[in-house]
Amino acid sequence: MTQIDDATLSLIDKPPFEGLVWGYRFDDDGRAEALDGPAATAALERQDSWIWLHFDLIDGRARDALGKLDSLPLEAREILLGTDTRQRIETYGQVIAGVVTDFERTEELDPRYMACWRFCMAPHAFISARRSPLHTMTEVHAAVLAGRRFANVMDLFDGIVHGFSEAIAAVAHEMAVQLDEVEDGLLDARDSGDFDLIGSVRRKAVRLRRQAAPLQAMMHRLLARRPDWFTKDAADDCALVAQRVDSVCGDLGALQERAHALQDELTSREAALTNQRLTVLSVATAVLVPPTLISGIFGTNVDGLPMAKDAPYDFLMTIGVMAVSVIVLLIELRRMKIF
Repeated sequence: MTQIDDATLSLIDKPPFEGLVWGYRFDDDGRAEALDGPAATAALERQDSWIWLHFDLIDGRARDALGKLDSLPLEAREILLGTDTRQRIETYGQVIAGVVTDFERTEELDPRYMACWRFCMAPHAFISARRSPLHTMTEVHAAVLAGRRFANVMDLFDGIVHGFSEAIAAVAHEMAVQLDEVEDGLLDARDSGDFDLIGSVRRKAVRLRRQAAPLQAMMHRLLARRPDWFTKDAADDCALVAQRVDSVCGDLGALQERAHALQDELTSREAALTNQRLTVLSVATAVLVPPTLISGIFGTNVDGLPMAKDAPYDFLMTIGVMAVSVIVLLIELRRMKIF
């Protein structure tokens, strides 16, 4: 008679996970071994090594499977299955759960397209879930396929957060290069600047900082309220990742201030240029007032005007009077430092 071990009995009692995007079991050296649904179920129950299960929440079967994980606290399961996008991290005994933001998987990183992923981690399992493909999560998965090792669940979490921080830093670097070009143009007086570009950079910086700031607070909260299995080495690694997040937040803040300063400089230059143009227009208008007045007077059809009778030099005398009035006006405007 064939003997059935406990793991096989477990698989008979419980159906394999549905909606599982990928699953891995990691050995003592941090090397990953792919798991399918039945193997993932068995590995999760045996707890002889730690595993990473990643679910697609669009699949209703995945939500059902996650809802039936009785080994997780109810609050942690609610976070995994929730729909709110507020970034946060909570500790429930030996289990840590939370919500983190990531770039959506597109051709290029765009702060306008970001989505959250949810996680729950215990000493022997890291469970993550999302509703749409994400950039950092995909990059980490590709690294696992390429042979990258993760020693434990905290090492994996740190790797994902660090990858997201690096993605933000890459976008921030691109924006900084754009501001460099605008700034160089202003300093070299090549052009008056690009308001649209600076405005775009400010919007992107605001969106990125809006996502990075909660993550910054989450990392420090995790360090302050870590469970017992959170070793000192794991805490040191997490502190390094937290420092990286702090650095990224600082860079984004500096980028915002720099963009704001450039925008103020452009506004000031545009105002000065407008005032200069208005000054030229005002001077031209003032210069034309005396000749217009004189020509208007001499052009009236009334008696008693000087030089009303035919004379060979009346026209030249009239032009001379106009010229003298213009010169006198220009001298007075110059004395008043109008131009």
